Amino acid sequence: MVSSASISLVARNEEGQIVGVLFGLTDFAYWLYITDLGVDRKYEGQGIGTRLMKMAHTVAGGEKDIAVYLVANSDAVSFYEKLGMKRSEEVMEYNQIDWTEFTVE
Repeated sequence: MVSSASISLVARNEEGQIVGVLFGLTDFAYWLYITDLGVDRKYEGQGIGTRLMKMAHTVAGGEKDIAVYLVANSDAVSFYEKLGMKRSEEVMEYNQIDWTEFTVE
């Protein structure tokens, strides 16, 4: 049986307001699947998403030991490529998601 655990990370500004979140699943041995990553539009470009991704990877087991998977909407692909991620054509997909914009307040 393969068991997994959730990872939930929150980034806050100086006033304690939530400005970024990351949710994922991991087995702490082989893989990390990022289910959600969001940064308040007012805080984009400040490295928050990058820090959340790196922290999730560290918590899950580290760079050399853990494969990271996610489904990115087309607007976010360049961000993930800057982190060193590559597109894959080898994953089965069923995607009926209509992406919506949101702001964390």
